[in-house]
Amino acid sequence: MSRIGMRKLYSTLLLCVALVAPAAAQTFVVNGGSVFNRPDGLGLVREDYGSLQIGVRTWLSRNFELQSSVTVLAEPSVDATLRFRPFRSMRLEPYLYTGFGFLFASDDFRSVVPGGLGVEYMLDDQWGVHLEAAAMWTLASDPQGTMNTIFGISPTLGVSYKLKRGMFSRPPRTLSNNETPVDAVGDPVAIDASSRDGNAARPVAETSRMSAVSSARPVSVPTTRARGTALIEEDMTIVPDGMFIMGLADEDPLSLQTAGFKRITVTGFAIDRYEVTNAQYRAYLDSLAGASVEAMQPDSSVWEDAGFRFSWDSYFRGARYDNHPIVAVNHEQATAYCNAQGKRLPTEAEWEYAARSGREGGIFPWEGFEARNVRGEYMANYNNGRAGYAADGYAFTAPVNAYAPNEWGLYNMSGNVAEWTEDAYSATYLVLSDFNPYHIDEAESRRVVRGGSWASDEFYIGVGVRDAQPISSASPYVGIRCAVDLSDESFISRPERTAMPSADGQ
Repeated sequence: MSRIGMRKLYSTLLLCVALVAPAAAQTFVVNGGSVFNRPDGLGLVREDYGSLQIGVRTWLSRNFELQSSVTVLAEPSVDATLRFRPFRSMRLEPYLYTGFGFLFASDDFRSVVPGGLGVEYMLDDQWGVHLEAAAMWTLASDPQGTMNTIFGISPTLGVSYKLKRGMFSRPPRTLSNNETPVDAVGDPVAIDASSRDGNAARPVAETSRMSAVSSARPVSVPTTRARGTALIEEDMTIVPDGMFIMGLADEDPLSLQTAGFKRITVTGFAIDRYEVTNAQYRAYLDSLAGASVEAMQPDSSVWEDAGFRFSWDSYFRGARYDNHPIVAVNHEQATAYCNAQGKRLPTEAEWEYAARSGREGGIFPWEGFEARNVRGEYMANYNNGRAGYAADGYAFTAPVNAYAPNEWGLYNMSGNVAEWTEDAYSATYLVLSDFNPYHIDEAESRRVVRGGSWASDEFYIGVGVRDAQPISSASPYVGIRCAVDLSDESFISRPERTAMPSADGQ
């Protein structure tokens, strides 16, 4: 290929990166600086010059970020750089970078390769400033056509602006009869459940399961969903119909998760905003009589085996932990509790769909790739390795309304306690239907648990990570969150809302 042809090819490739990357960009950047060059051994001289770059960044993985940019001063070029950020979620964050730039307005200077380091300081959740220093190697041609490189140093100063989710959402559209409306950022809006017939498309096993609880007491779900102030007042979130890719989005170098990926469609349902509390489970026990009370008692022996310094009675019956999640219940007890409320356990697909809250490819229920935000604040209750169990503010479980909810108002979908689902465990998603999957396997003694717990590391609290536990086994790490079908008759009646206590248990 001729030299001119190669230049056109490089130019085309880099322009494609610069133009296509904004579609997936998470951050806009503007850099200004200078390049100080020195002559090479053949006498090639390149004048010092100033530069202004405009570009976009997007994450490729947990620690690698791609920036594509256009230099618009002095010597126009298109550039692509790969940045390595080993310390994510720090407010003052150092990084290394290298890349390639093509000079499309010069005959003597063809391309440039930078390699350097930088540091970025986040002013808030969106705005940041960064300082960079790079060594620059410019490919040049002397008057005789000999190619050589010119070395230079380039300090730059810039600003970055991170896009918020939903800033460029699509405008509202007309809904069909079988759709649940959502607001501008994908949040579900409450609907009249009596106008929805969800049984028509559900499998026979699910239809019979729904009828078993339809005569139970009404479920407390309001007819409207006011954003912000109404989140803590409401007991449940109405989740819209939708499709998502089910499976692990995080890196898995040890191949601990083998289920794969599957495109899943889910019809609308409602799910508890909070994990079931000690106080709620004690009230359930008080409603029982005879042998049922003993059968539904949590297994205190698993608590004692774990070696906690305070007793099971202190945790389960003490007023201090009323608003903490119930643990030490097996799958049969969790199912019975939900049925008594006119609800059921969520399926594994429903749980992951609700945890993702409309965010495709996310690792956690919140934006980003870490369990802490840009200010270093913990987003969940989990075991932070060297920092210890209490680094996030709680050495054991946290109140069920601690930390910020996801975009659909659901609290503690990651960490605190893992949660039972209805599904029998399978090592692969290939056994699942792609529409409202609910895996039944009478020979399988385990059920899927999701979300990770206060004792899990950062990997295991991801929304795509799954685990399993025998039906009859209880654990100090596993609790309950209930769901309900929108088509249940009990869902139509909605008594007064009950407010959750504050995070301090008051």
